[in-house]
Amino acid sequence: DVLRLAIPPRHATVERNAVVTEVPVEAPAPAGDWAQYTGGLAFLSHLEGRSPVRAVWTALPGVVDARPRWSHELRAPVAATLRAGRRVLVLVPTTNEVELVAAALSDLGPVERYHGELEPAPRNRAFLGILGGAAAITVGTRSAAFAPVPDLGLVVVWDPEDDSLTERHAPYPAALGVSALRKGCALLVGSLSRPVVAQQLVEDGHAVAISAPRDVVRAAAPRVHAPLPADVRGDARRIPSAAFDLVRGALESGPVLVHVPRSGYLRSVRCGSCGARVRCRHCGGPLSIPPRGGAQCQWCDRPQQVTCPECGSMRLAAYAVGSERTTDELGRAFPGVPLTLSNGRVGITRAVDSRPRLVIATPGAEPVADRGYAAALILDAAVATARPELAASAQALDRWIHALSLVRSVGDGGSAMILGEPDPGLAQACVRWDPAGWARRELAERDDLHFPPAWRVARIQGTPAALREVSAEAAERAGCDMLGPSGETLLLRVPRGRGRTLTTALRDIQAERSAKKEEPVRVQIDPADL
Repeated sequence: DVLRLAIPPRHATVERNAVVTEVPVEAPAPAGDWAQYTGGLAFLSHLEGRSPVRAVWTALPGVVDARPRWSHELRAPVAATLRAGRRVLVLVPTTNEVELVAAALSDLGPVERYHGELEPAPRNRAFLGILGGAAAITVGTRSAAFAPVPDLGLVVVWDPEDDSLTERHAPYPAALGVSALRKGCALLVGSLSRPVVAQQLVEDGHAVAISAPRDVVRAAAPRVHAPLPADVRGDARRIPSAAFDLVRGALESGPVLVHVPRSGYLRSVRCGSCGARVRCRHCGGPLSIPPRGGAQCQWCDRPQQVTCPECGSMRLAAYAVGSERTTDELGRAFPGVPLTLSNGRVGITRAVDSRPRLVIATPGAEPVADRGYAAALILDAAVATARPELAASAQALDRWIHALSLVRSVGDGGSAMILGEPDPGLAQACVRWDPAGWARRELAERDDLHFPPAWRVARIQGTPAALREVSAEAAERAGCDMLGPSGETLLLRVPRGRGRTLTTALRDIQAERSAKKEEPVRVQIDPADL
């Protein structure tokens, strides 16, 4: 399983014609300014000295030369590693960020792009080039975590809170987990927020924290306001009048970003008379209403003639609004203002200019404004944290911080508002621009509750009979806490220091069950969607 993830399928034509010439690593001039980060210059010095130092970097917000500021600042550790004569591997969540980082680093040395969206021939060609030392810098997504970079001096993992950096296939490795195991090289975990797993590295003493002083952070960030319910009492609209005033004023000086957690039009509907949920009569899936046409199921796409199961009414009302409906509403509220919609359904816009316009985008699809946004709205904040998953709050904060980082600094008039009943702790982390403080508190709570990453948790899925057998064996070999079985799922937990004992026991149990041809079970360690 691991080899299948690490090595792409062979391509005979590419291998037959491949001519790979190793490129010597040349020393570029110093790049980027890390003097503003506490511990930044010391980290660069360690890289130039070929030391396998490990750090967690909380990058400053902002836009420089029409690109996110962090992509420029990433140049400093990359250049320091190249000056030591060693190569660099940079891992990012998406192919869009691969292109962004590759462009930012292209003048420092030869760059190879490596990700799962490449066709078989180009992917195999890139793999052989990396293996043969044809690039000084390799930039890729999670599949590049195993890339065979010779004389690797630094691995950078950008934004490990993004679930795109966790493999969907067995054994479900996370890019950060693989990178932390790579021998003899430095590790830099970077983000605009502070991933909880990165905070664990800091508190365990496995990495040092690199961040800017509070006065520097406050000067770089926009002014963020999160209205309390009392502040908007009497104005129950999704976008209250104070937010409209903010947008109206900001449009005089530049574009405004509107961050919406969902794409689509009317994403979920309920009875307009009694408020009951209405679902597909064929498969039980949730219903939505597209821009044109009647209700349809989000699971099976069948059109629906809806009658409320509670009161018999045929009137529908929306309670979850997507980015496309938001675009329509804002277009009516601000006639004559250009609109840009960016999401995975209609297409992602990469950049916009500094002229006034409204940009409505879903998480990860926010275009970069060449001088930063004049203002931003984070809508439907409660939706982002409503998922019944351990990582929901951390991922919501990560997405909000990334969107807000594209807004101009407070000194340049940048401001933002978080709407839709946000979690108070998350809202304050944005208002104070203190994601590290939130991560410390979140990690302490997870430790108290025996959740990852403070504890090691294994999720076992299989038939009830198989789960009973596995739970008995695991309890005897690993002495773990058990939650369940519940249905076809069992959770096993041990303190982090005994994680190796648990994983070894489960590996042995899996091997024995396979040899005996017993019912298979699915094992995931610290699953991202727990």
